[in-house]
Amino acid sequence: MSHTAAKIAISLPGDIFKEIEHIRHQLGLARSQAIVEAIRFWIQKRQEQSLEQSYVRGYLSKPEKRSEVEPFFLAGLSAFTKEEW
Repeated sequence: MSHTAAKIAISLPGDIFKEIEHIRHQLGLARSQAIVEAIRFWIQKRQEQSLEQSYVRGYLSKPEKRSEVEPFFLAGLSAFTKEEW
């Protein structure tokens, strides 16, 4: 990870700016720190969505057969029958 910083200027709608200010004050964060955390969160979510889409494409292109899944399903059911309610 690079430790150099780049300064940028952005324009935000007033309501978003107010919300950011409110949240960062609650959390005791500097404005830059709050924005960096928000951007990191956004990047992480986009990466997770990309992985999920890859998984879905993979499963759709090669779906599991019932014979492959059924033993695991039955094993899971047997675990529930041992529980006393």
